[in-house]
Amino acid sequence: MAEQKKWAIGYLVAFAIMIFLNYWSATNVGFVANNNQSIIQPAGFAFSIWGVIYVLLFIWIIKIFFSRTWEDSMAYRLKFWPIINFLLNGAWILVFTQQWLIASTIVIAALLYTLAEMYSTMTETGYHWFDRLPFSIYFAWVTVATIVNIFTVTVSNNVETILGLDELAWTVIILIVATLIGLAIAFFFKDWLYPLVIIWPYYGIYAESGSEYTSVSITLLIGSIALLLAAIVVGFKNLRS
Repeated sequence: MAEQKKWAIGYLVAFAIMIFLNYWSATNVGFVANNNQSIIQPAGFAFSIWGVIYVLLFIWIIKIFFSRTWEDSMAYRLKFWPIINFLLNGAWILVFTQQWLIASTIVIAALLYTLAEMYSTMTETGYHWFDRLPFSIYFAWVTVATIVNIFTVTVSNNVETILGLDELAWTVIILIVATLIGLAIAFFFKDWLYPLVIIWPYYGIYAESGSEYTSVSITLLIGSIALLLAAIVVGFKNLRS
């Protein structure tokens, strides 16, 4: 059996475990999140992006089976990282639904780290459109999900202020930081999709609670415009090159 197919089978098994755990506990995730709802939590419909991510990841894994040579396969570059990522994804479901929220923050931070590792590895040799497609969406979404998870922990522990700032002030600050991260990744990695994906949870945040807070609404609007413009600029640059 070709080496890349062995890795692809490992990816597929880890992916199946992740999907099983997500399917088994999906409704409990919403229950826990709603019981500890923060201002920055997106509306329920925003989480439908997970379906898109999982479908694209499955196609990505199947594609590896048909790679012509080991050196040309993405498995050759990534090795064990997708397996760790998929298992961490499933582990997050377990700890979050058990309401071990501090542990869930650690797990999702580790999940984000594995995505950063894979994403940077994929971009070392230039732009690989479909290899990057699932992970641009996945990476962007988990970036915001990690932030939301941290806020969920503070709300669950009744933390009202940090460094003298309340939840609303920190929400605005973190949204600005998330926007800057989106812009940095867009221009540094020449990725037009990452900033576009961040706009999706921004819309979900506005739909859920942003409209109740003028400062949050303004931050979401300005951030979305900036991310959209970055995506357009980077997209045109990629087409020209």
